[in-house]
Amino acid sequence: MKTLTKTAILFLLITFVSCSTESSEEIVPDPSAIEIENLDGNFDAKAFEALENLEKHGNRDRYFAFSRADVINPILGETVGKSILIRGKRGVWAKYRSNKLTPGYIYTLWWVIWNRPENCATPGQCIDADFANPDVEVELLYASGRYVGRNGKTTLYARLHVDDDSESVNNLFGLPPAGGLQKGNTFPAEVHLVLRSHGPAIPGMIYEQISSYEGGCTDPFAIAPFTEIPDAVGECGDIEFSIHAPVY
Repeated sequence: MKTLTKTAILFLLITFVSCSTESSEEIVPDPSAIEIENLDGNFDAKAFEALENLEKHGNRDRYFAFSRADVINPILGETVGKSILIRGKRGVWAKYRSNKLTPGYIYTLWWVIWNRPENCATPGQCIDADFANPDVEVELLYASGRYVGRNGKTTLYARLHVDDDSESVNNLFGLPPAGGLQKGNTFPAEVHLVLRSHGPAIPGMIYEQISSYEGGCTDPFAIAPFTEIPDAVGECGDIEFSIHAPVY
């Protein structure tokens, strides 16, 4: 009889803990919960953490280079997070953390790869005005996408292999192809990470919002980059960035 009582108590405790755990999960707009769960872009967290451990153990073979940068929201005029970039001979990996986002919105992260930053107007300090110079060999590519829950915080992970331009959006901006992150150029390239808001999650359109530059946007270029935070369905805009200088 005592054993049965203990079992019953244990069952009640498990049930209580289970209910408490479920109630603490982030709430997503119905009927899009399944869409968001299946499309969430944090696919590379474990791989990134494994590489990050190499730095903690001295990175003795010098195969990788690590850099950290502030995440800037120029609209708010604030530092709103941190990003980490890991460079290897075969590609780059990024971790992007932002703390002041709008709950219920979709965000995408983008690589801006300056393959020849020495050709920018200010060498090694490339800016938007340098896009017009074909000698910088810049490539804009999709990195990751994510729905942001009620706390307004998110972490995105991304990886980019050398010579992979399959996610390039250069054509949207009238830029010539640059071959992605060029082989042999993973260390001297200047890497910018840009966060784009796609506004509120739209049921039935979340795949497009979370995986493309134009997804969910009535006019993808209506808001100039870093000038306004989208606040309505159909509005999109680039709102944050971090910059990782070349490694020579």
